Amino acid sequence: MIGESLTVVSSADPTKAGVTGRVLLETLNTLVIDSGGRTLRIEKAGAAFMFVDSGKVVTGSDIAGRLQDRWGRRGT
Repeated sequence: MIGESLTVVSSADPTKAGVTGRVLLETLNTLVIDSGGRTLRIEKAGAAFMFVDSGKVVTGSDIAGRLQDRWGRRGT
């Protein structure tokens, strides 16, 4: 997911909805993105993200947790 461009479709924080940027870092509960030179931390919980290149939309619960723990789950 790091390096992918995404748009925040919805967020528990309404100021983050509609933000587009490139993923810099993924943590257990957040995505850190670069959006026009600003670094933003987006909570996964209560959010939905659309990957720009594929158009695929995922919810924060789809990508919750650590990457190595998600490998066994289908669709992530």
